[in-house]
Amino acid sequence: MVAVSADAAVRLLRPRTSNDHDTLGVVLFGLRRSLAGEAIDEQLYEDLEAVLGEHAHPDLYLVAAIAARFREATTTFVEIVPYLVQPYPVDEIRRLIYLSAEHPHPDDAPGHLRRFALAILAILDLMGDTAS
Repeated sequence: MVAVSADAAVRLLRPRTSNDHDTLGVVLFGLRRSLAGEAIDEQLYEDLEAVLGEHAHPDLYLVAAIAARFREATTTFVEIVPYLVQPYPVDEIRRLIYLSAEHPHPDDAPGHLRRFALAILAILDLMGDTAS
């Protein structure tokens, strides 16, 4: 058994933290990447490829499913982009929200989905490394 003085116990139990800018920057970067990971997953990239890829001609059922996933991603982008992109990309987010709110006629759905995918790509470009 080892006896520890009260002062030594306080020093041992005190959490070691840092408030220097370099350490806080690393932590903030990690938290931002974690936020981005909620919206940007492999499925989003697969959907973008299905819409914008070289041989992209998704059928009507797939168009509806991808549009629904893009709408979900839009909600998450609206929540996380203020923390990841400075200055806030007002025009790009506005375009994304407008496209998300549209529900075009099935004949116009493929073109709408391409515009929607391009708006998402614009946001991903602005996010830069945090989007990977």
